[in-house]
Amino acid sequence: MTTKAPNPVDKYVGSRVRMRRIMLGMSQEKLGEALVEFGGNNKRITYAEMYPLVVKLANALQGLGIERGQNVAAMSVNSADYVLTYYACAMLGVTFVPLNYRAKDEELTHMLNVSQCQAVFVSERYLDLVQRIRPTLTHTQHYIAYDGGKVAGFLDYDDLMANASEEEIWTDVDDKDATIIIFTSGTTALPKGVQLTYLDMTAYVTNQQPADPEVHEKVLVSAPFFHVAGATTMMLAIWSGRTLVILPTFTPEDWLAAVQAEGVTHAFVVPTMLKRIMEVPDFDKYDLSSLKSITYGAAPMPYEGVRRACDIFPPRGIGLINAYGQTESTATLTFLGPEDHDLSTDTAVKEQRLRSVGRPMPDVELGIMDERNRLLPPGQEGEICVRSDRVMKGYYKQEDATSTAIIDGWLHTGAVGKLDEGGYLYITGRKKDLIIRGGENISPGEIENVLEDRPDIEEAAVIGVPDVEWGEVVKAVIVPKAGKTVTAEAINAYAKSRLASFKAPQYIAIVPELPRNHLGKVLKTDLRKVYGTPTNDGV
Repeated sequence: MTTKAPNPVDKYVGSRVRMRRIMLGMSQEKLGEALVEFGGNNKRITYAEMYPLVVKLANALQGLGIERGQNVAAMSVNSADYVLTYYACAMLGVTFVPLNYRAKDEELTHMLNVSQCQAVFVSERYLDLVQRIRPTLTHTQHYIAYDGGKVAGFLDYDDLMANASEEEIWTDVDDKDATIIIFTSGTTALPKGVQLTYLDMTAYVTNQQPADPEVHEKVLVSAPFFHVAGATTMMLAIWSGRTLVILPTFTPEDWLAAVQAEGVTHAFVVPTMLKRIMEVPDFDKYDLSSLKSITYGAAPMPYEGVRRACDIFPPRGIGLINAYGQTESTATLTFLGPEDHDLSTDTAVKEQRLRSVGRPMPDVELGIMDERNRLLPPGQEGEICVRSDRVMKGYYKQEDATSTAIIDGWLHTGAVGKLDEGGYLYITGRKKDLIIRGGENISPGEIENVLEDRPDIEEAAVIGVPDVEWGEVVKAVIVPKAGKTVTAEAINAYAKSRLASFKAPQYIAIVPELPRNHLGKVLKTDLRKVYGTPTNDGV
């Protein structure tokens, strides 16, 4: 079985629409502010100002010898200049490579060298880091400091802009050319570069909800631009004519202050951000009356956190949206809309759906497949696979990895899940995280959801540990609620009351917190390294 919502308007296929012209050409006709920094350099740029600035930066890059087919990187927190850099690259047909500033030196060197970036833009706080790895970089010729003043060995961004031509330039590109390369997190290996094309991005923005022409909408972005969620939020805001309110780095207090001060109407956060926002002691003192919706995604949201958010935001008239996707699919594959988060009616049904990630986007065909790539019916668990015009071009210079990920037009996500009869998708784990106990496949996500229903458990992560008899058995790594005590015996008995007995944790580890990456995803690899033995730890 596959599930796909109808797409009433085919807005881009066969039309050879260029994303650059959609976003930049139309921007000259838009009114009001395009970019607002809340913090950082506090820049404010109107749509009328944005286009000429992009033109100047494109000319500056061209003056450095940067041309179509080459790659340019940015190592920076979110900023208005970061946005201008992306669009200047698009104007030249140059591929933009946003770098994860939380990556290790080895990973950064890998990303810059494998993508053969000719130039890298660097914000002040990362100048020393880039200087440190500079001797290891094999292709980078130009180093440009955004806001660091006159730095030895770096070109000054402001000087480049001041001396650049204002003559409009366009380089013809193909829809299948890569406009951006986003490197995956690299939690188990060196990062892989996901190539997203002009068509990928055009398909994404034209299948999203357009701006309300009667309301001046403002979108607050706090996810980093180096992540696909941040990049697509940026592009959608500019395409639709909304004001993009930029938070250089996230704190929950700054987020709340930005919503209040700028009259933000829409916001995107990752689950850990939403949790921290709700925990601000003086949360109720902030005026959030302008806010119409909060979209959360990019990592799993524990059920308890979702349930709490439903009690806080919808009663204030703020809709919640869960967006699930991958970098390889140009962000959102499925969404759980505001109506599913409104628990004032059909409470029992909706509480169940809150454990899902919703139904497919209009341009996404979604199927659950077994190990032989056969589609499975509703209720059966398998790998989540998708077909869409937004599926990546491939991993940069990694043909083998690409051919493994895309088979017969289907992107194999590596995530395991199931569809219900209503087309709602439930994620139960990662293919690589499956626990095989005596030939039985066990999805960690199913057990984690059950454990997190206990009132004395804050969070749970499940891994497999070696066993002489069964091959693998279940171990639960648990963060108790403050002041609570849990035991292995109690956890095992509770799990057996809710699950098949072979799925019950045989071992548990009690920890103060779970290791996570920058987007809040639990690092199972780290858990296995520390707790991957058949013992009870910290009990």
